[in-house]
Amino acid sequence: MTRFGQAAAGLAAVLAFAPGVAQADSFTPVRLTIFVAPVARLHKPLAVTVRVSADPGVLDTRTGALRAQVKLAAECGGTYRYTLGDVLLDKRLAPQPSTGHAYSGGATGAGGPSAYGIQTVCVWINEEGDGRTFASEQSVQVDVSRACTSTAARYDAVRRRDARIRRLTNRQRRQLAAARRKARHACGPGVPL
Repeated sequence: MTRFGQAAAGLAAVLAFAPGVAQADSFTPVRLTIFVAPVARLHKPLAVTVRVSADPGVLDTRTGALRAQVKLAAECGGTYRYTLGDVLLDKRLAPQPSTGHAYSGGATGAGGPSAYGIQTVCVWINEEGDGRTFASEQSVQVDVSRACTSTAARYDAVRRRDARIRRLTNRQRRQLAAARRKARHACGPGVPL
């Protein structure tokens, strides 16, 4: 690999764990941070964590519990309900905000992507009941990769085969290690193998 290739690979590894952040200002005093792997496997769990922070009093007008709702979609719609995509998260924020105080909390979940290609992580913080949106974010993308899916599936098959064998030979150990390296290279560090 050339030095340029090594530098690009190093930069990709650093960006793999960089969260998507919606910055707050005087017009949007609610901040969202989304943690998700940049590459995913088809039909395998894709974990997502949404962290929410808000200025004091911003969430005081709510009349119900707040939920973090996340879909993985080709395109985000105007609302969670009308966005076509795979549900990654639909849970109440923990803890719930308290009146008059700054807020910091979040939710974690996972769902399986059902289509290949670049997908958008569509995030909403909605109130239960009337569905009023307090914050949304649609700038984070995930590549549901054919290469990652197929190489990781080959690694899974070798691992399952080797799990049935009581003692692995050196050749079998090398095959397993090679399959894992290929899968890790195709998927990146954020994808569970």
